[in-house]
Amino acid sequence: MSPEVTVVVPTYNRARTLATSLASVLAEEGVDLEVVVVDDGSTDGTAPMLAARADPRVRVVSRPHAGIAAARNAGIGVARAPFVAFHDSDDLALPGRLALPLAYLRAHPDVDLVIQNGRMLPPEDQPGTPEAPWIAPGVARDLTGRPIGVAEVFRWNLGQLQGMCFTRRSLEAVGPLDTSLEILDDLDLVLRVALRFRAVFLDVPAFAYRRHAGGIARDRRKIREESIALADKLAREHPEALDALGRRAFARRQARRWARLAAMQLQAGDASGARTALARARGLSPANLGYRLRALWLALRARRA
Repeated sequence: MSPEVTVVVPTYNRARTLATSLASVLAEEGVDLEVVVVDDGSTDGTAPMLAARADPRVRVVSRPHAGIAAARNAGIGVARAPFVAFHDSDDLALPGRLALPLAYLRAHPDVDLVIQNGRMLPPEDQPGTPEAPWIAPGVARDLTGRPIGVAEVFRWNLGQLQGMCFTRRSLEAVGPLDTSLEILDDLDLVLRVALRFRAVFLDVPAFAYRRHAGGIARDRRKIREESIALADKLAREHPEALDALGRRAFARRQARRWARLAAMQLQAGDASGARTALARARGLSPANLGYRLRALWLALRARRA
Protein backbone atom coordinates (compact mmCIF):
# COMPACT_ATOMS: atom_id res chain seq x y z
CA MET A 1 0.00 0.00 0.00
CA SER A 2 1.35 3.41 -0.99
CA PRO A 3 1.77 6.02 1.74
CA GLU A 4 -0.50 9.05 1.89
CA VAL A 5 2.28 11.51 2.69
CA THR A 6 6.05 11.53 2.31
CA VAL A 7 8.00 13.42 4.97
CA VAL A 8 11.40 14.56 3.68
CA VAL A 9 14.03 14.92 6.42
CA PRO A 10 17.39 16.30 5.28
CA THR A 11 20.17 15.84 7.82
CA TYR A 12 23.84 16.68 8.13
CA ASN A 13 25.81 15.79 11.26
CA ARG A 14 22.76 15.83 13.50
CA ALA A 15 23.14 12.41 15.12
CA ARG A 16 22.62 14.06 18.51
CA THR A 17 19.09 15.22 17.70
CA LEU A 18 17.99 13.05 14.78
CA ALA A 19 16.57 10.09 16.72
CA THR A 20 14.30 12.28 18.87
CA SER A 21 13.30 14.35 15.86
CA LEU A 22 12.34 11.28 13.81
CA ALA A 23 10.43 9.81 16.73
CA SER A 24 8.28 12.94 16.90
CA VAL A 25 7.29 12.50 13.23
CA LEU A 26 6.71 8.75 13.49
CA ALA A 27 4.48 9.26 16.55
CA GLU A 28 1.80 10.88 14.36
CA GLU A 29 -1.43 8.89 14.55
CA GLY A 30 -4.03 8.16 11.90
CA VAL A 31 -1.73 8.89 8.94
CA ASP A 32 -0.15 6.42 6.51
CA LEU A 33 3.27 7.98 6.09
CA GLU A 34 6.76 7.32 4.84
CA VAL A 35 9.80 9.22 6.08
CA VAL A 36 12.66 9.78 3.63
CA VAL A 37 15.82 10.72 5.52
CA VAL A 38 18.41 12.24 3.22
CA ASP A 39 21.83 11.90 4.82
CA ASP A 40 23.77 14.74 3.21
CA GLY A 41 27.24 13.31 3.72
CA SER A 42 27.24 13.19 7.53
CA THR A 43 30.49 12.21 9.28
CA ASP A 44 29.28 12.07 12.90
CA GLY A 45 27.73 8.63 13.24
CA THR A 46 24.43 9.45 11.55
CA ALA A 47 24.77 6.60 9.04
CA PRO A 48 25.16 3.73 11.57
CA MET A 49 22.40 5.19 13.72
CA LEU A 50 20.03 5.18 10.75
CA ALA A 51 21.14 1.69 9.70
CA ALA A 52 20.17 0.38 13.13
CA ARG A 53 16.58 1.62 12.83
CA ALA A 54 14.04 -1.11 12.07
CA ASP A 55 10.96 0.99 11.29
CA PRO A 56 9.81 0.05 7.77
CA ARG A 57 8.30 3.50 7.30
CA VAL A 58 11.79 5.04 7.22
CA ARG A 59 13.85 5.06 4.03
CA VAL A 60 17.39 6.45 3.89
CA VAL A 61 18.97 8.19 0.93
CA SER A 62 22.72 8.74 1.32
CA ARG A 63 24.54 11.28 -0.84
CA PRO A 64 27.72 13.39 -0.84
CA HIS A 65 27.40 16.65 1.03
CA ALA A 66 25.75 19.27 -1.19
CA GLY A 67 23.62 21.39 1.15
CA ILE A 68 20.08 21.37 2.44
CA ALA A 69 18.37 22.40 -0.81
CA ALA A 70 20.02 19.56 -2.73
CA ALA A 71 19.11 17.13 0.06
CA ARG A 72 15.47 18.23 -0.02
CA ASN A 73 15.43 17.84 -3.80
CA ALA A 74 16.77 14.30 -3.45
CA GLY A 75 13.98 13.48 -1.00
CA ILE A 76 11.29 14.88 -3.26
CA GLY A 77 12.74 12.86 -6.12
CA VAL A 78 12.03 9.54 -4.39
CA ALA A 79 8.74 10.50 -2.71
CA ARG A 80 5.95 8.00 -3.38
CA ALA A 81 3.00 9.83 -1.83
CA PRO A 82 0.65 12.41 -3.39
CA PHE A 83 1.42 14.82 -0.51
CA VAL A 84 4.85 15.94 0.66
CA ALA A 85 5.84 17.46 4.00
CA PHE A 86 9.26 18.52 5.26
CA HIS A 87 10.89 18.21 8.65
CA ASP A 88 14.24 19.43 9.97
CA SER A 89 16.36 16.86 11.76
CA ASP A 90 16.81 18.95 14.90
CA ASP A 91 13.20 20.12 15.34
CA LEU A 92 10.20 18.39 16.85
CA ALA A 93 6.93 17.63 15.07
CA LEU A 94 3.91 18.36 17.26
CA PRO A 95 0.80 16.14 17.41
CA GLY A 96 -1.42 16.75 14.38
CA ARG A 97 1.46 18.03 12.30
CA LEU A 98 0.38 15.74 9.42
CA ALA A 99 -3.19 14.72 10.24
CA LEU A 100 -4.53 18.27 10.28
CA PRO A 101 -3.16 19.51 6.92
CA LEU A 102 -3.94 16.20 5.19
CA ALA A 103 -7.55 16.39 6.34
CA TYR A 104 -7.76 19.92 4.99
CA LEU A 105 -6.19 19.02 1.66
CA ARG A 106 -8.51 16.04 1.22
CA ALA A 107 -11.54 18.25 1.94
CA HIS A 108 -10.28 21.07 -0.33
CA PRO A 109 -8.83 19.57 -3.53
CA ASP A 110 -8.40 23.09 -4.98
CA VAL A 111 -5.76 23.86 -2.31
CA ASP A 112 -2.16 22.71 -2.84
CA LEU A 113 -0.38 24.10 0.21
CA VAL A 114 -1.28 24.22 3.90
CA ILE A 115 0.90 26.44 6.11
CA GLN A 116 0.74 26.01 9.89
CA ASN A 117 2.15 28.00 12.75
CA GLY A 118 4.98 26.78 14.97
CA ARG A 119 6.72 27.29 18.30
CA MET A 120 10.15 28.92 18.48
CA LEU A 121 12.03 27.42 21.42
CA PRO A 122 14.44 29.56 23.48
CA PRO A 123 17.91 29.89 21.90
CA GLU A 124 20.40 27.40 23.34
CA ASP A 125 22.66 30.22 24.54
CA GLN A 126 19.75 32.22 25.99
CA PRO A 127 17.80 29.72 28.11
CA GLY A 128 15.76 32.41 29.87
CA THR A 129 14.30 33.73 26.63
CA PRO A 130 10.55 33.01 26.46
CA GLU A 131 9.16 30.70 23.82
CA ALA A 132 7.36 32.50 20.98
CA PRO A 133 5.09 31.56 18.10
CA TRP A 134 6.66 31.56 14.64
CA ILE A 135 3.85 33.80 13.36
CA ALA A 136 2.78 36.44 15.89
CA PRO A 137 -0.87 36.33 17.04
CA GLY A 138 -1.92 39.53 15.25
CA VAL A 139 -0.43 38.41 11.94
CA ALA A 140 -1.84 34.90 12.38
CA ARG A 141 -5.35 36.29 12.84
CA ASP A 142 -4.96 38.29 9.64
CA LEU A 143 -3.73 35.28 7.66
CA THR A 144 -6.32 32.81 8.91
CA GLY A 145 -9.49 32.27 6.95
CA ARG A 146 -8.47 33.71 3.59
CA PRO A 147 -6.35 32.61 0.64
CA ILE A 148 -2.59 33.07 1.01
CA GLY A 149 -0.80 34.37 -2.06
CA VAL A 150 2.68 35.48 -3.00
CA ALA A 151 2.13 38.90 -1.39
CA GLU A 152 1.47 37.37 2.05
CA VAL A 153 4.36 34.91 1.73
CA PHE A 154 6.73 37.71 0.72
CA ARG A 155 5.57 40.19 3.34
CA TRP A 156 5.69 37.79 6.29
CA ASN A 157 8.58 35.56 5.13
CA LEU A 158 6.51 32.39 5.28
CA GLY A 159 9.31 29.93 4.67
CA GLN A 160 9.39 27.41 7.52
CA LEU A 161 8.85 24.19 5.55
CA GLN A 162 8.50 22.07 8.70
CA GLY A 163 5.09 23.70 9.15
CA MET A 164 3.87 23.01 5.62
CA CYS A 165 2.28 20.26 3.58
CA PHE A 166 2.30 20.39 -0.24
CA THR A 167 0.67 18.43 -3.00
CA ARG A 168 3.38 16.67 -4.94
CA ARG A 169 1.90 18.07 -8.15
CA SER A 170 2.66 21.62 -7.01
CA LEU A 171 6.29 20.77 -6.20
CA GLU A 172 6.76 19.04 -9.53
CA ALA A 173 5.22 22.01 -11.35
CA VAL A 174 7.47 24.71 -9.87
CA GLY A 175 10.71 22.78 -10.09
CA PRO A 176 13.46 22.01 -7.58
CA LEU A 177 14.68 24.06 -4.65
CA ASP A 178 17.40 26.55 -5.57
CA THR A 179 20.74 25.07 -4.49
CA SER A 180 22.48 28.45 -4.82
CA LEU A 181 20.65 29.65 -1.69
CA GLU A 182 22.14 28.63 1.66
CA ILE A 183 19.36 29.82 3.99
CA LEU A 184 16.28 30.94 2.06
CA ASP A 185 15.80 28.05 -0.36
CA ASP A 186 12.63 27.27 1.59
CA LEU A 187 11.12 30.75 1.19
CA ASP A 188 12.03 30.76 -2.50
CA LEU A 189 10.10 27.50 -2.96
CA VAL A 190 7.02 28.75 -1.12
CA LEU A 191 6.98 31.98 -3.15
CA ARG A 192 7.01 29.99 -6.39
CA VAL A 193 4.25 27.66 -5.23
CA ALA A 194 2.10 30.57 -3.99
CA LEU A 195 2.39 32.24 -7.40
CA ARG A 196 0.68 29.32 -9.14
CA PHE A 197 -1.36 27.46 -6.53
CA ARG A 198 -3.81 28.15 -3.72
CA ALA A 199 -2.50 28.14 -0.16
CA VAL A 200 -4.09 28.53 3.28
CA PHE A 201 -2.77 29.28 6.77
CA LEU A 202 -3.94 27.37 9.86
CA ASP A 203 -3.04 28.92 13.20
CA VAL A 204 -2.22 25.59 14.85
CA PRO A 205 1.42 24.86 15.81
CA ALA A 206 2.95 22.03 13.79
CA PHE A 207 6.56 22.14 14.97
CA ALA A 208 8.90 23.21 17.75
CA TYR A 209 11.96 24.96 16.33
CA ARG A 210 15.35 24.68 18.01
CA ARG A 211 17.48 27.84 17.77
CA HIS A 212 21.14 26.86 17.88
CA ALA A 213 23.94 29.12 19.05
CA GLY A 214 26.09 30.16 16.11
CA GLY A 215 23.77 28.65 13.49
CA ILE A 216 23.77 30.16 10.02
CA ALA A 217 20.12 31.15 10.45
CA ARG A 218 21.28 33.63 13.13
CA ASP A 219 23.75 35.33 10.78
CA ARG A 220 21.75 38.52 10.21
CA ARG A 221 24.10 39.91 7.57
CA LYS A 222 23.96 36.69 5.54
CA ILE A 223 20.18 36.62 5.81
CA ARG A 224 19.98 40.26 4.66
CA GLU A 225 22.21 39.59 1.65
CA GLU A 226 20.29 36.48 0.67
CA SER A 227 16.92 38.23 1.16
CA ILE A 228 17.98 40.89 -1.34
CA ALA A 229 19.18 38.27 -3.82
CA LEU A 230 15.99 36.25 -3.42
CA ALA A 231 13.73 39.26 -4.01
CA ASP A 232 15.78 40.27 -7.07
CA LYS A 233 15.43 36.73 -8.40
CA LEU A 234 11.66 36.79 -7.86
CA ALA A 235 11.31 40.06 -9.77
CA ARG A 236 13.61 38.87 -12.56
CA GLU A 237 12.14 35.41 -13.09
CA HIS A 238 8.52 36.19 -12.17
CA PRO A 239 7.82 39.83 -13.03
CA GLU A 240 4.11 39.08 -12.69
CA ALA A 241 4.70 38.82 -8.94
CA LEU A 242 5.33 42.57 -8.81
CA ASP A 243 1.69 43.19 -9.71
CA ALA A 244 0.65 41.33 -6.55
CA LEU A 245 3.38 42.84 -4.40
CA GLY A 246 3.03 46.39 -5.70
CA ARG A 247 6.00 47.76 -7.61
CA ARG A 248 6.52 50.78 -5.38
CA ALA A 249 6.15 48.74 -2.20
CA PHE A 250 8.61 46.18 -3.56
CA ALA A 251 11.16 48.88 -4.38
CA ARG A 252 10.78 50.48 -0.94
CA ARG A 253 11.28 47.15 0.79
CA GLN A 254 14.39 46.38 -1.23
CA ALA A 255 15.70 49.87 -0.45
CA ARG A 256 15.22 49.27 3.28
CA ARG A 257 17.09 45.99 3.01
CA TRP A 258 20.01 47.65 1.23
CA ALA A 259 20.06 50.43 3.83
CA ARG A 260 20.10 47.95 6.70
CA LEU A 261 22.85 45.99 4.99
CA ALA A 262 24.81 49.25 4.66
CA ALA A 263 24.50 49.79 8.42
CA MET A 264 25.73 46.24 9.08
CA GLN A 265 28.68 46.70 6.74
CA LEU A 266 29.63 50.00 8.34
CA GLN A 267 29.46 48.42 11.79
CA ALA A 268 31.77 45.68 10.53
CA GLY A 269 34.25 48.30 9.30
CA ASP A 270 33.45 47.93 5.59
CA ALA A 271 32.87 51.58 4.66
CA SER A 272 33.23 50.92 0.92
CA GLY A 273 30.64 48.17 1.03
CA ALA A 274 28.35 50.40 3.06
CA ARG A 275 28.56 53.17 0.45
CA THR A 276 27.79 50.71 -2.34
CA ALA A 277 24.80 49.29 -0.48
CA LEU A 278 23.47 52.73 0.36
CA ALA A 279 23.79 53.75 -3.29
CA ARG A 280 21.55 50.81 -4.16
CA ALA A 281 19.04 51.96 -1.55
CA ARG A 282 19.03 55.50 -3.00
CA GLY A 283 18.59 54.13 -6.52
CA LEU A 284 15.46 52.25 -5.45
CA SER A 285 14.06 55.08 -3.32
CA PRO A 286 15.61 58.36 -4.57
CA ALA A 287 13.16 60.60 -2.69
CA ASN A 288 14.12 59.16 0.72
CA LEU A 289 15.83 62.01 2.59
CA GLY A 290 17.31 59.68 5.19
CA TYR A 291 19.24 57.69 2.57
CA ARG A 292 20.53 60.90 0.97
CA LEU A 293 21.78 62.25 4.31
CA ARG A 294 23.46 58.98 5.21
CA ALA A 295 25.15 58.88 1.79
CA LEU A 296 26.41 62.45 2.30
CA TRP A 297 27.74 61.56 5.74
CA LEU A 298 29.56 58.52 4.31
CA ALA A 299 31.05 60.62 1.52
CA LEU A 300 32.34 63.21 4.00
CA ARG A 301 33.68 60.44 6.20
CA ALA A 302 35.60 58.98 3.27
CA ARG A 303 37.19 62.33 2.44
CA ARG A 304 38.43 62.75 6.00
CA ALA A 305 39.85 59.25 6.16
